[in-house]
Formats: sequence, C-alpha cells, structure tokens
Amino acid sequence: MNEIQYVYDAGGNKKSVIIPVELWERTLQMQNSKTAPCNPQEYYGIYRDRIKNPNEVARALRSEWNRG
Repeated sequence: MNEIQYVYDAGGNKKSVIIPVELWERTLQMQNSKTAPCNPQEYYGIYRDRIKNPNEVARALRSEWNRG
C-alpha cells in the first residue's frame, strides 16, 4: 500500500490529500457497516424510565400557568 500524500499550495499550506484506493475502500466499508436504522424510542428523553405517568406531569406543569 502506498503512503498518504499531501498537496501543498504555493504558500506551503496543506490543501489536499491523496490516499491509496485500498485505504479509501476500506474506509468506506467501515462507515457503511456502522450505519444502522435509528430507533427513536431508545432516545426518548433522559427521564423516560423515571416518570411513571408523563401525562399527569405534563398536566401539572400546564396548570402552573393557568392560575387565573
């Protein structure tokens, strides 16, 4: 496998990278294997398991503003 090569501009700043095809293909395979469908139920709030009756909590919070 060849080494990674950097392309510099006239000022000596790195502008681009040239990588071997084998490394690029291996990188693409790693990214594709990690992609999994997202299940929103796994990420529904940090207190998902702690609040026993979320509707009751929501009603209580709403009633704080309806003191009229």
